[in-house]
Amino acid sequence: MTTRLYYTDTYLRTFNATIVERADDGRRLYLDRSAFYPTSGGQPHDLGTLGGVDVIDVVDEEERVAHVLAAPYTGPDAVHGAIDWPRRWDFVQQHTGQHLLSGIFEELFDWPTVSVHFGDVLSTLEIRTPGVSPAQLRRVEEHANALVAENRPVTVTFEDAAAVAARLRRPSMRTGTLRIVTIEGHDTSACGGTHVRATGEIGAILLRRVRRRLTRTRRWRRRAASSPTRWPDIAPARSGRPRRPAVTACVGCAVRMTCRPTNCALGRRRVPR
Repeated sequence: MTTRLYYTDTYLRTFNATIVERADDGRRLYLDRSAFYPTSGGQPHDLGTLGGVDVIDVVDEEERVAHVLAAPYTGPDAVHGAIDWPRRWDFVQQHTGQHLLSGIFEELFDWPTVSVHFGDVLSTLEIRTPGVSPAQLRRVEEHANALVAENRPVTVTFEDAAAVAARLRRPSMRTGTLRIVTIEGHDTSACGGTHVRATGEIGAILLRRVRRRLTRTRRWRRRAASSPTRWPDIAPARSGRPRRPAVTACVGCAVRMTCRPTNCALGRRRVPR
């Protein structure tokens, strides 16, 4: 069993662990404890190094986590791990930003989130709704940035599934102890992902465009630029296919909003393709 250090400390960048099993000639390592996040819940795995060897994949195997390396590791069982922090932090901001937006869409309009996916370049949030008006989009945008500016605490707790069920935005099929992520006064969700400590760390959110994908679904997309600030855009629909819906958002251009998102010069900047 692997102790998952990211469950209690998203900001842990380095750690020491002991190898408990080696496979694939040293290219696949199992540790007693790990800060590496495995691909799960729409969030991609961390990258980094173990014992100086690049980690190229992290796999959730229920009770344990497999670390796939770019080359065989032949060193001692005591190993030092380091997380690729810029990549981790990007997904941290994206994930809490998604919780924030999902909570707002459901709170204001009763539009549930259908699925999410975070990526290096494009991220998507699909919501079930027959349509989104410009006024509704502005309302969500303003509410989201108000919550960011309030810098509300984001907490992680471990609670019994039956006791917390009534507070969850989305029902969980799991039983026993759940990991609960709460944006104070706004959203409570069962989630195993990595999150910020307060909403101010998400940065400003700019909702730019909505496109239809399916009859009752809208998708939020953001395109990442090469700079630390992530700039979203929408991928064009392919010819002959349904138009892809999107609520596009600029996340992370400021810690606190000092202007309306529609007046944010950075938010209006186009992203080179």
